[in-house]
Amino acid sequence: MDRYAELHCHTNMSFLNGASHPAELVALAAELGYTALAVTDHDGFRGAAKVHQAAREIGMPIVYGTEVGMQRAASRHVGSFLPETAATRTDSPTRGKLLVASQAGPTQRRGRVKRMHGSKPTRKIETDHLILLAPDPAGYAAIARFVTKGQFRGRKDEPLYDYADLEEASQHGNLVALSGCRSGAVNRAALDGDINSAIAAAEKMREIFPGRFYLEVWHHGMPEDDLRNDVIAEVSRRTRIPLVATNNVHYARRNDADLAEVLAAIGGRRDLDTADGFRPATDERYLRSPEEMSRKLGRYRGAVERAAELGESMAFDLDLIAPALPDFPMPGAFTTELEYLSHLAFEGARDVYPGEDGRIDPRARARLEHELGVIGDLGFAGFFLVAWDIVQFARSQDIYCQIRGSGADSAICRCIGLTRVDPIRLNLPFERFLSAERGRPPDIDIDFEAERREE
Repeated sequence: MDRYAELHCHTNMSFLNGASHPAELVALAAELGYTALAVTDHDGFRGAAKVHQAAREIGMPIVYGTEVGMQRAASRHVGSFLPETAATRTDSPTRGKLLVASQAGPTQRRGRVKRMHGSKPTRKIETDHLILLAPDPAGYAAIARFVTKGQFRGRKDEPLYDYADLEEASQHGNLVALSGCRSGAVNRAALDGDINSAIAAAEKMREIFPGRFYLEVWHHGMPEDDLRNDVIAEVSRRTRIPLVATNNVHYARRNDADLAEVLAAIGGRRDLDTADGFRPATDERYLRSPEEMSRKLGRYRGAVERAAELGESMAFDLDLIAPALPDFPMPGAFTTELEYLSHLAFEGARDVYPGEDGRIDPRARARLEHELGVIGDLGFAGFFLVAWDIVQFARSQDIYCQIRGSGADSAICRCIGLTRVDPIRLNLPFERFLSAERGRPPDIDIDFEAERREE
């Protein structure tokens, strides 16, 4: 019986690139009997939470990863929306600093007059694509740090990744890497029939990922697929870098290809007639059965089975890395988070709900004591203190902020200054926000003015 794991798959969280919801892909992967499914959305773990939720319900093993674009040595912005200056050249060491200095300062006018990252680019710099896979929670964290650095260094929809950061992530996270799609350095050279350049690119990646780099072969029914795969197989033979089969999946089923083409047209800002010249010529980028993969790529001995083994070995439960909030530092004589939160709430209540003789209104005191009891029983006092601390900082820096949503149902939030809504006067039930029956952390959404959010 054939075995397979798809190690290169995009959900619709790869905006305007993947066409299928995470739950669709997970369900079909289980139906096909995959040993695992790797989710490799572009530039981060956007689909990871939804994939985990869907996979947990049916017991589907998941590998967490991402597809990134490493900057090519000679790449430049073509048709960029910004003039090329020291601040916008991709090879400028001061680029990121200048952007932050010019756009994020507190002297900017209020209102949505200037965005941190500018408009969405329509023509992007050329990059060498690479698939990064996490073998465990430490690898997940290493990928997250690597992507975060690239996002901060770049601009909207154009992260700038650094090879030194990539080496650090590989070492700390024991990451596995695949050669990527047709935009990968190895695959691009192989498509040109340039085996020497393909070997050089492969060996560069092997140095960064020793014993953990694999060459992808895939077949979408295109005339060039056989040539590219044969060159990659020869690169594998000469370098002893193993082959692995993927299908570079962008939608769950073959009949989803039309939707993918519409999304691609929107992403390229073209109408469908114009986009016809840019679309993939086949509808093969779906989740194939293990038997289909063996028929398509069986002549590359071991590639399909190696995908199954690799996926099986790297799948782990995302619950293992769910972080706990850090302990809130206690000022003065306070010894617990609940004690400090109670102090802040009752101090605020003297002004918000004044009673006779400088006391707190009895109705408000009863409500606060009830809320604090629930918060204490569930252990969420630190959650409120973290939100309070963030809002305090924002206001001290004259950054507009406001919480929204069900947090306004809490008198605690009113008394510690998170909201101006009065839940007692408006008869808003605290249980809509937090209750012992639900037992889940509260949901406090905080909005900040866009131009200064990064501070």
